[in-house]
Amino acid sequence: MEGRTRILSEPIPCSDIMQAMTAINITFRQIEAFRALMQRHTVTRAAKMLRISQPAMSRLIGDFESSTGLVLFDRRQGRLLPTREALGLFEEVEQSFRGLDRIAGAVDQIRDMRRGSLHIACTPALALRFLPQLVAAFMDAHAGIEVTMLEHAASTVIDFVAGQRADVGFLQDAITHPAVQLERIFEGPMVCILPPGHRLADRQAIGPKDLAGEVFISFPPQCDAQIAIDNVFAAHGVTRQNRLYVQLNQTAIGLVECGAGVAIIDLASVHYARGRVAVRPFHPAISDPMFLATTVGCPPSALASGFVRMVRESLARGFLH
Repeated sequence: MEGRTRILSEPIPCSDIMQAMTAINITFRQIEAFRALMQRHTVTRAAKMLRISQPAMSRLIGDFESSTGLVLFDRRQGRLLPTREALGLFEEVEQSFRGLDRIAGAVDQIRDMRRGSLHIACTPALALRFLPQLVAAFMDAHAGIEVTMLEHAASTVIDFVAGQRADVGFLQDAITHPAVQLERIFEGPMVCILPPGHRLADRQAIGPKDLAGEVFISFPPQCDAQIAIDNVFAAHGVTRQNRLYVQLNQTAIGLVECGAGVAIIDLASVHYARGRVAVRPFHPAISDPMFLATTVGCPPSALASGFVRMVRESLARGFLH
């Protein structure tokens, strides 16, 4: 055959073959035809495998040999017998197709949310029970995924989302950032917690005047929730003993449990508090929101969107009430 090279010594190394293929004009369909013929051994069976005619199969094989410059089959009595070059090339082709199969499998797993990683940034109060329960349910429904929970202050949650180090963020302070979109996804009343056996523990609800003179466990003064709490007590002219300041709801709960004072906490922390302290409604209601943070201009992945959908559905069912 004019223009073709027949090598009668050792097979061409696979790496050399593939390097040569990148520089020549071959098509994926030609490679498919070659692979089918190697697997099915006859043109008839190979054509049937690819659902094409026998003449079309023969043309693809002929074009493939012309493009590669290799004699891949000996023609003997109407049969095509693979040369040693064909055997060497087939090994490389099979490795490539196994890689394609792995890619296709990965695509299916990612699409079906059975593979991938999810990074969730949240404030510590939301990491006590609310988000862990949902993460556990989400992982159970999507075996094979990996989840990382990043519990930080609200400002750090925003930074993580802005820098795309977290897929989504959940927080309770409305901190603005040009690279972050905030959406209020929940708003619920805060509650009062009292030490076991406290004089007010048998009350159905607690008001500002009930806590006059009480040692009050407060959060940082710049916190949105603490600002709202202080405004309510100021509006009612009630003075508290502000002697304890904490960063975290769980710390406030621990101090109340030990009898160090009283506190007002968000609904997300109530499940963590029940059984340890007395939990009572507080009137007038102090609203505490929850925000979803996503990166501007970067839509969440299917995995992140699926988790956010679970969060919304849980809140709609009254998970925190």
